Amino acid sequence: MYFKSKRDTWFTLLILGVTILMGWLMIVNTPIMVYIIGVLTISLLLWLLFGTNYKIGDGRLKIKSGPFRSTVNIEDIKSMNATKTLLAGPALSVDRIEIFHKEYDLAIVSPKDKKEFVRALLTINKSIEVDNNLFNEKKN
Repeated sequence: MYFKSKRDTWFTLLILGVTILMGWLMIVNTPIMVYIIGVLTISLLLWLLFGTNYKIGDGRLKIKSGPFRSTVNIEDIKSMNATKTLLAGPALSVDRIEIFHKEYDLAIVSPKDKKEFVRALLTINKSIEVDNNLFNEKKN
């Protein structure tokens, strides 16, 4: 199953604002270094914005955020909690899920359809402890 990351408006506007600023700096300034940094920054930000997603299959959760990749064995997942943490992670929203796996590992994701995401993981590993807030949250 494929899940897109939920995107907060403020986060999207921030990324697009920085992208526009970098584009403007590339037009105004002529040094080659500005162009190199600008192209790299714009490419990375847009890749993160449009390339953050989660895939469940073959007993694994594959997390992709631009050039960054990680894989979690679903059988290793111990628990999942709803969180609003701002810790760095492959999530474009503060409406997040903390996934505790193995002994001390943590993955932070923000799937658009949280309930379906949790259900998909539970069909593979029924022993995952799930915070009730993942199912009881009201839509904003």
